[in-house]
Amino acid sequence: MTKKVELTTIEAAPETIQLVTFMVGEIVLAVDIAFVQEINRHLEVTEVPGAAQSIHGVVNLRGDVVTVLDPHHIFGIQPSTSPELQRNLILNVGEERIGVLVDQVSDILTVRPAELSRRPSNVGSIDRQFIESVYLRDDEIVVVLNADHLLSTSDENNSESKAVA
Repeated sequence: MTKKVELTTIEAAPETIQLVTFMVGEIVLAVDIAFVQEINRHLEVTEVPGAAQSIHGVVNLRGDVVTVLDPHHIFGIQPSTSPELQRNLILNVGEERIGVLVDQVSDILTVRPAELSRRPSNVGSIDRQFIESVYLRDDEIVVVLNADHLLSTSDENNSESKAVA
């Protein structure tokens, strides 16, 4: 008599994750490097008439139209005064690509998941949806963004602008 044994694979939590850090105004933000496709110099952006303020515009990325978000408007931060340092952070989220206009790309941090703290509960509800967690680095706070919610903001804004048109 043969006994059938089913093996299940338990996925272990990663020992470390890498975060791409960048500046938006004076705030240090980050996103998991797994979402980052590329970092480009400030590409020529085409404005989208009737789009929400959080949509900076669209760019032609090797034949694909990619929506670029402006986190300055999302978080109520003063726009950069030095556009020569600005970059487009191109993210792959699921099957979609989205750009995020950042004032400056900083560095890559390697952290253990246990070093990340939950997002603060006292952050406003609009801002809170974009915050995945926070990381304390020396004497500064790095805000880790939730890439899925950034994408959903782009989708919601695109739906709103189509309904207006």
